[in-house]
Amino acid sequence: MARDPTRPSPGSKSGVMVAVLLVLLTWAALGGIVRNGFVNYDDDLYLTENPALSSGSAAAALAWAFTTTLGGNWHPLTWISHLIDVRLFGMNPAAHHAVGLALHSVNALLLFALLRGLTGALWPSALVAALFAVHPLHVESVAWAAERKDLLSTLLALGATLMYVRAVRRPGGRASRAAVLLLFALALMAKPMPLTLPLLLLLLDWWPLGRWSPTPGTPTRATSPLHGFLPPLPLWREKAPLLLLATVSAVITLNVQADAGAMQAAAAIDLPARMVNAVVAYVGYLRKSLWPSDLAILYPYPWGGHPPLEFFAALALLTALVALALRQSLRRPWLPVGLLWFLASLLPVIGLVQVGEQALADRYTYLPLVGIFVAAAWWLAEIAGSGRRQARTVVGASLAAIVILGAIAARQAGTWRDGETLFSRALAVTRDNYIAHNNLGTMLLRRGNAAAALPHFEETVRTAPHSPQGFQNLGRALEHLGRREEALAVYREALRLQPRNPGTLDLLGVALARSGRAGEAVRLLEEATVLAPGNTSIRAHLAVANAQLAATPGRTPAGSADSPSGQTPSRSFPPVP
Repeated sequence: MARDPTRPSPGSKSGVMVAVLLVLLTWAALGGIVRNGFVNYDDDLYLTENPALSSGSAAAALAWAFTTTLGGNWHPLTWISHLIDVRLFGMNPAAHHAVGLALHSVNALLLFALLRGLTGALWPSALVAALFAVHPLHVESVAWAAERKDLLSTLLALGATLMYVRAVRRPGGRASRAAVLLLFALALMAKPMPLTLPLLLLLLDWWPLGRWSPTPGTPTRATSPLHGFLPPLPLWREKAPLLLLATVSAVITLNVQADAGAMQAAAAIDLPARMVNAVVAYVGYLRKSLWPSDLAILYPYPWGGHPPLEFFAALALLTALVALALRQSLRRPWLPVGLLWFLASLLPVIGLVQVGEQALADRYTYLPLVGIFVAAAWWLAEIAGSGRRQARTVVGASLAAIVILGAIAARQAGTWRDGETLFSRALAVTRDNYIAHNNLGTMLLRRGNAAAALPHFEETVRTAPHSPQGFQNLGRALEHLGRREEALAVYREALRLQPRNPGTLDLLGVALARSGRAGEAVRLLEEATVLAPGNTSIRAHLAVANAQLAATPGRTPAGSADSPSGQTPSRSFPPVP
């Protein structure tokens, strides 16, 4: 029987050597991340423009971490991690990235320890951990400071899995089972991605733990879904507390994201369309895991739908892969376990419940790819065991794959140098990527280059006519260029799309006041203050608009129709944002 992964083995020297090599490999491939800055995509929300982390007392910030739903998520452990970094390092991006890289290294080591302990197989376990460490799809989770939640949730989920194996191999160990629950709860408090961990543990019960067998302790090769296709009822019962935690986390997450409006843009996507995209996305993830090319921060959702041929081809491929894996379950149980791990762990983010506007995302593969790596490593180990020549071929191919993937990962890490590099790359490898256009335009506008930003915002509203933010930014660029009447029309369109958006009301109100129409400006700004009572900037704008209205000859009461046109705009308003 395979040994307990929490205890050292006679071959611990080899394990230590592998562990050192894994850390060196990780930093060799991804060490360039520490030279990157922050990017203008959630890093501002999570770090650079988040005063809650740096102002006030640590106790107040800690209380905020447990109560805030900023960004449409409840993940207090992630906030605490950022809080610690900010208090220690300020806004030094190199330090934040170094911490993320260290967490990624620890995850690779935990994965190696888990697999080696479960199976006793040193080199297949090392290969899985090495692939995990350097695969280009994992760059996003490590290089993106705002995705610290991926690293933390996976670390805690792997810790829970290690404790689960310990509990299984030491019946009656209540402390170990309590630790599983605690670590799983903490993982969900970092990011709800590991929701399917109870199902993943059931897969480990199948192989390599061999607990699906009618007679526990029989060899692994005797375990198969053919013994009943579903795990025995006692295995489900012992997972009941974990399933309950997962359910609670899912309900909290859905409610928070709904309140934050994270599902609004996807509300028009019906269930059949989401199911079609899920099938195509599964194949897309498989393709990128085998051939990681054209990687981008965001792959836009296909609002026009997928061609029927693409869907049926993807469905046929997935069906064939699952059928083939299940047919191999007696001789090669690691094959269906690996494939089902991949499919199951992607379920929370595959788009059946669509959150955000991505069709798929590199960061979502951080834990799921472990299944693909396991299936590949144990298949290669089987080939290597058939002869010396085959072993040399497998070793050479494995080393070549690690080197090639590491080189691609290093190059991909460089695309995260700054927001302009990141979004320019996304535009080069994707089509109709309105979020990349919008963010790149925002960067250019902040630099004062409205002329260069304008085409990006025009492309944003062309490809995403449902996006109020795109129209807001287009209006700002037009104002910068002195095209105020066009900007007013664009702001009104943004307001039509989202009538109760205080940001749009503020932009439109200020633009009207600058045009001498203080009456309408005051009405809109008053509405904005009701919707965002804590926004001091909007209140300041309202005060200036009221002063402008009071100074207007023959003025009408605040909130009435437009003031006479042709008035000189107030010089008290700040420059166009």
